[in-house]
Amino acid sequence: MTASAALPRLASLCGALALAAALSTPAHAARVAETWGLPGPTGDKAAKPQDIAPSERLRIDVGRAPLVALEPVDNRTLALEDEIGDTPGKMLRYAIGRPVALRAIDGEWTGLADGSRLWVAEVVSPGALGLRLRFDAVELPDGAELAIYGVVDGDLAGAGQAAEPAEVHRALAGGAQEPAFWSGSVAGERARIEYLAPAGAPPADEVPFRVDQLQHFYRDPLADQLTSKAAGICHNDVACHPEWADVARGVARFTFVSGGASYICSGQLLNDGNADFTPYFLTASHCVDTAKEAGSTEFFWLYQASSCNGAPPSLAAVKRSKGATLVSTGVSSDYSLLIVEGALPSGLFWEGWTGAAAATGTAGAAIHHPAGDYKRISFGQKSEGVCSSDHIRVSWTDGPTEPGSSGSGFFRGDTGQLVGQLHYGPSACGLETYDCYGSFAATFPKVATALQGGSDDGSDQNDTCAAARTVTKGKLNERIVKVNDEDWYKITVPAGSTLTVRLDFVHANGDVDLGLYPSCAGGPFLTSTSASNVEKVAVKNIGSQPATAWWRVHLHSDTRNSYKQTVSLK
Repeated sequence: MTASAALPRLASLCGALALAAALSTPAHAARVAETWGLPGPTGDKAAKPQDIAPSERLRIDVGRAPLVALEPVDNRTLALEDEIGDTPGKMLRYAIGRPVALRAIDGEWTGLADGSRLWVAEVVSPGALGLRLRFDAVELPDGAELAIYGVVDGDLAGAGQAAEPAEVHRALAGGAQEPAFWSGSVAGERARIEYLAPAGAPPADEVPFRVDQLQHFYRDPLADQLTSKAAGICHNDVACHPEWADVARGVARFTFVSGGASYICSGQLLNDGNADFTPYFLTASHCVDTAKEAGSTEFFWLYQASSCNGAPPSLAAVKRSKGATLVSTGVSSDYSLLIVEGALPSGLFWEGWTGAAAATGTAGAAIHHPAGDYKRISFGQKSEGVCSSDHIRVSWTDGPTEPGSSGSGFFRGDTGQLVGQLHYGPSACGLETYDCYGSFAATFPKVATALQGGSDDGSDQNDTCAAARTVTKGKLNERIVKVNDEDWYKITVPAGSTLTVRLDFVHANGDVDLGLYPSCAGGPFLTSTSASNVEKVAVKNIGSQPATAWWRVHLHSDTRNSYKQTVSLK
């Protein structure tokens, strides 16, 4: 019997949330800390209308935008450097950093009837198969919009059409925002930037950001396969092993910027002791080990064939999330635990894990993205042999790993639980020998607090109207709302006073909605359900006596987001 055949369907193992919620904590030697795999929320509501670039919304023709063109580089030379280079672990480099000096004078302004102004410019890195742009010193005024998107069919005069939906950034309350960030990936060699300045926004001849660097893709992460170093034919399509289908849905391919270049690794979502769908993501520390690198991440979900040996989807068509927070990292077992900040698609899986050391002979499987290609599966077992301290050795019986597989998990064949993440090793097609994995048994004591409790804020438990937290006017920062853990608040409104509740958050990290209730019975009488970074409701007490108002903060889609709440009485 193969390792894959020994695995029961995890959906039946966990059945419902009740089993995953009844997870143990470190107590006595008879039972180690562990979780079981958990299917993600189902029945997600349809996403609200997607952001579009200001020029499209306002019907302004920007098809001939001014451009800043860099000198060409030789993609083949860059790929050759990788052949003779020494990339840590099993990461894969796919892009290099290039300096850019984009100034306000390099773009073109268009004045609009309402007093607002639109600035447009393009950046071109000839021969690039894709781009990411770095924005610095970002200080968007209230009401401003910053949009980035790829352009195709362009010429030296700047003519070209949008290749994809725009990535749109707006200021939060008081102008708060990321002071520096990397854009998501755009296909092709040119990217267009639009800045919509609201009426009266100073200064009149400047833009409130800098573009100081780009990543030039010389391997294409937005095509069906990498143009070179695609995964070898020895790999097993994970779609041919339906008994591993649940576990596979928790594994992602992700990219990040480090040391002036971009790399591809693999990793997976992890369940926690509260089964609250906190998007904890485990990978290798040699991939990501700083807050800056975590912030540059871009996750590609469900990049896999839908049928055995069928055609995989175009990577450009798979769902993506951008950005993460570093929770914990360590070199001894080569791990990093992140929280994915960007909104997650439906259909994912939160992996189970065990803090128990895997015994020699434990059979299992690795699910990964070799060479950054679509998802594959390799079978093997924990074997005798020396790896680094706090590591386990896995000898392969069917399939290896490759650069791009770093950070992917090795899962027990009997329970599907993760016991380690890939660090290094000699295996490759034609050399299906062994690899070394950071031991999760060694990692667990360093991440136990996070993985046992999930993530929440000081207002909890306020998950129902009956348990609503009583508040006064003022602000509550860093509140957290989750798909199975909504937030309720209440306040007494004096006669004649107006209550205003405002939520500020990043819509791209999860769609938060707001409802105001006159009591705990019945539905809301006011709602705010926009697709922006703000939800706001206001009501006046027209009676002669104080009255209580309740409000509910919940997610329309995604699994988690944070918000700032401002309550005023006037």
